[in-house]
Amino acid sequence: MNVKQAVVLEAYKVGTREVDLPAPAANQILVKCHVSAVSAGTELAVYTGSHQWLKDPKMTDWKFPFKPGYSAAGEVVAVGADVPGGWKAGDRVSYPGNHAAYELLTIGHERGRLWKLPDNLDYEKASLACIARYGLGASVRVGVTLARSAAVLGLGVIGQFALRCLIAAGAHPVVGIDAVAMRRQAALAAGADHVIDPTPDPSASRGDVKQALSDYLHARGAEVVADATGVPDAIPTAMSLACDGGQVVVVGSPRGKAAAVNFYDDLHRRYIEVTGAHGNMLFEPAHTRLAGAWGIDKAQHWLLAALASGRLSLAGLVTHRIAPEGLGEAYEGLLKNKDEYLGVTMKWV
Repeated sequence: MNVKQAVVLEAYKVGTREVDLPAPAANQILVKCHVSAVSAGTELAVYTGSHQWLKDPKMTDWKFPFKPGYSAAGEVVAVGADVPGGWKAGDRVSYPGNHAAYELLTIGHERGRLWKLPDNLDYEKASLACIARYGLGASVRVGVTLARSAAVLGLGVIGQFALRCLIAAGAHPVVGIDAVAMRRQAALAAGADHVIDPTPDPSASRGDVKQALSDYLHARGAEVVADATGVPDAIPTAMSLACDGGQVVVVGSPRGKAAAVNFYDDLHRRYIEVTGAHGNMLFEPAHTRLAGAWGIDKAQHWLLAALASGRLSLAGLVTHRIAPEGLGEAYEGLLKNKDEYLGVTMKWV
């Protein structure tokens, strides 16, 4: 069957193409997409040609033309004869899908996973569930969250989900930090207790984020700090925002190297913990002991249930709903117009 896919043809050039999908093999499931969601960090790194894996000869899948996207929701169309689990046509599912009208999921492959939707969860909300896992890592990685103060540095989509999952997990108070006013307003709409604008403004004595956070918390810093900026040089800043003995979790993907980190004064003597929480590795079998017996299925089922119940809020998150042909414009908006673009979903049906 001929199906439409969105594709990054080369840096700064996006299009759609028709490809021929075969019938499902014995270990495959064919899924029809209703809505896919844009993950701005990863997808913009590919769109701008800056993603490190594009230049890695071992990463053969990460070459132009590239199929972007890893978070979608739709329905099962056909199931291979050897697929376990009782899947059937018509099942409503979340899956790590590309921006494509149909997709073949190979069971046992990293991208061959899918999860049934709660009956009261619509496709658009479900389409964000796989992206949400990358923000959930902050709540999982720190262990106890209930009644612990938390700050999230960087309020793009991953940062929004880090903040919203911390709220859902009982952290309090939860503070969002970002220079973009619209992102701060979205965090407040989702239930953040406070937001901070880090933009230096001498006339208003604004820009000392560490002091502003301490003033609000009436403490030296937050017990939990999630860095979702994707900027390596922001990690020392995140460390400075943690209280003595606090935890810093990196949920954004910092592509590059930090220029200066004083490990003795800023980490060692302050007894803080700095850890990574990539949304894939955190839930792999080798890491589930450290993650408190979390697995990817547990994470995705929790996210879908929390989205369905409203415990995990999407208030203020989705700013644009596009057709597949609008992906290039959306990338440009996410890249250059951060006052208007935050969450983007793509409708296929």
